[in-house]
Amino acid sequence: MNINEDLKELVSNSIGCLGNAVSEIYGKKLFDKIESVRVKMKSVRTEDTQKVLETLNGVYEDFGRLNTQDLHKVAKSFSLMLELINSCEASYRTYRLKGVKAVKQASSGPEELIFVFTGHPTEARSKSFLMIMEKVEGLLLQSLENDFSDIEDRLLYLLKIGLKLNLANSKRPQVRDEAEHIIHTVLNEEIIQEQIALKKKNVNVLFRTWVGGDKDGHPKVGPDTMIQCLSLSRQKIIDFKLGKINTYLTEIKTTNEKSLMKLAMVLKKNLGAMKKVGKSDGRKVAKYIKDFEVLHKQDKLFKINSPELFDLGILLQLYPALVLPLEIREDSELIHTALTNSKQTVSKMLQLLKAISSGFDPKWYVRGFVISMCQESNDILAAVELIKKNLGDYRIPAIPLFENEKGLLNGESILKKSFQQFPFLKLHKSMWKSRFEVMLGYSDSTKENGVLPGRLLVEKALHDLDGFLISQKFTPVFFHGSGGSLSRGGGSAKDQVSWWPKSALNIYKVTIQGEMVHRQFHHALIMQSQVNKIVNEYVTYKPRKVTKSEVVTKFSKLIQISYQELVKGEKFHDLISKVTPYDYLNLLKIGSRPAKRSTAGKFSLRAIPWILCWTQTRLLLPIWWGVGSSWGKLSKEEQIEFIGLSKTSPLLQTYIKNLGFTLAKIELGVWKFHVSNSALSSVDKQGWNSEIDKELDMVKLFFNQVTSKKDYTWFRPMLGESITYRSSMIHPLNIIQKLSIERKDQLLLRETVTGIACGMLTTG
Repeated sequence: MNINEDLKELVSNSIGCLGNAVSEIYGKKLFDKIESVRVKMKSVRTEDTQKVLETLNGVYEDFGRLNTQDLHKVAKSFSLMLELINSCEASYRTYRLKGVKAVKQASSGPEELIFVFTGHPTEARSKSFLMIMEKVEGLLLQSLENDFSDIEDRLLYLLKIGLKLNLANSKRPQVRDEAEHIIHTVLNEEIIQEQIALKKKNVNVLFRTWVGGDKDGHPKVGPDTMIQCLSLSRQKIIDFKLGKINTYLTEIKTTNEKSLMKLAMVLKKNLGAMKKVGKSDGRKVAKYIKDFEVLHKQDKLFKINSPELFDLGILLQLYPALVLPLEIREDSELIHTALTNSKQTVSKMLQLLKAISSGFDPKWYVRGFVISMCQESNDILAAVELIKKNLGDYRIPAIPLFENEKGLLNGESILKKSFQQFPFLKLHKSMWKSRFEVMLGYSDSTKENGVLPGRLLVEKALHDLDGFLISQKFTPVFFHGSGGSLSRGGGSAKDQVSWWPKSALNIYKVTIQGEMVHRQFHHALIMQSQVNKIVNEYVTYKPRKVTKSEVVTKFSKLIQISYQELVKGEKFHDLISKVTPYDYLNLLKIGSRPAKRSTAGKFSLRAIPWILCWTQTRLLLPIWWGVGSSWGKLSKEEQIEFIGLSKTSPLLQTYIKNLGFTLAKIELGVWKFHVSNSALSSVDKQGWNSEIDKELDMVKLFFNQVTSKKDYTWFRPMLGESITYRSSMIHPLNIIQKLSIERKDQLLLRETVTGIACGMLTTG
């Protein structure tokens, strides 16, 4: 057994406490029903697909006899159990990290580690529920440090409240809701203090956010959300600063240094008046900085050397405009349109940035202008012109986003041509330390081509662009648009960076999305652990080569063809519509951004909800489809060569680990339950089951032959054991989801989607 006994005991005690809460709130009769289902699901953990299917169909009939009110209670009970397990694991991780040494003073390390937070789709969970679970997590950590009996009564109380709350949002979250969630998590006092502590050790950890600036396809993002989100972070940062100044004032009173007290009081008063960002905010910020420097200088002259003021000085380096800086993004076509239409939303956003930042550098409010779907050099030049037109000059950098096959394959030539037409090097050298930033999209490249072909496209583009930018005397900055799920570039930090060039580690910049914001940044020790891993990867870096091989290219192309043939077929669209939650995504309220693109065509899902469909039905198809049949088309000699390459190529090693993780999470019995109870014809049901069985069997053969392993998670056994324990506890929610659609119960559908996401540890 790989899971620590302390963690097992914590989970067991916590679930027992939840059982007591369910019995008290919902009554003994319903508790007995829920408990009997839990035991039944536990019994099929290691059973074959047919046995799981038979059991699910039996429970489906049983649940079908329950009234809708009781179904809601059953769904809430299982969802809360899965979230409670997550909280146990998170608390144990924090507890374990307390014994780990902190990040050491860095003599050499990355220049910067930049995390760009975005909100969707964690906010599928209601704000009130998140608040309760945050308190639960704190209690669980306390129990690990002391004894479970110390927290049992309080935990029971919180779980009873949790059972009375809606797990899912009843209305679609607004941009403000997403911003509040992120800011509450990453700008809490403990995390800011950890940022400062790391900076003292020459480890520069910087935060940014998409929320409020990411216009691309988002009808609710504009000037109002931009200023709203900047003001929300301003309030949080000023509250932290006021806390430090109040401490300073309390301490300095004992010295009777009236001049210092007067300067500090003026600073405090001015800060209190700056909580809302508005026009000419830059002038107020510049004055604050000047006043602070006067106080800090005087403090040193009096030889006080206050650590509180020292921390505030560091905080100014981290947040010079006293806000969490935004990233603006817009589609390349709309950027061209905006050049002749100043009423376009993105133009108004840039105009507002000019008004806000007047008297200060706008880059501390908005770090860059990302060009979505950048396809040619004119897209970059159009962005530059739009920036100049609205800001008066090229004041923030234009950042091309290469996210589909065309962009990734032609990225180098696009840059080369744009560099010939505009003096990027001269301007970037004078304003941004010769840095030139490129964003690489993982989600759309995967959705379009399949995981391995998409990842190989990103790898080639990354190394080609790295060599080109260095040859042009730029410092490359690569912004990795990856998400939490494996199909969108997720995975462990070590695996994610294992195939990157060193420049991508020197200035490390990644998107932190959805549930990963809380999972990685809700506690200073967990954040510190993430930072430590990246610093260690930089320090121990060994040169990497691009995965170049005719066999790998052939294998990848075969997967791409197979995957594209599948997803472009009309019968496949029928499968998605009738077996997955595809047709109901507009009811889910999982994020402020629309689930589907505005472009015509039935198959228009964004990458996140596209993955959500397959996560919910437990098939995770985009990660593995085409791998098995493509493997079978290689000759024996080609297979042997690929196996050899898989032992030396970091990208292939990462891909195979991710594939194993995916295979461990697939529940074919659940998928077949959805198929068997769908509106598909009996012929189509049989046909799809046969086709998926055949492909999946071949994928498993590929995995076994390449790795010589039977255990899909041999590289992290505890992970595999955790999947085994939690997997069957998700099954009841899959059944209730089916009933929610049949009964047209939107709230119940949202509850099951959120609960399944809790169990699968990924929304999309």
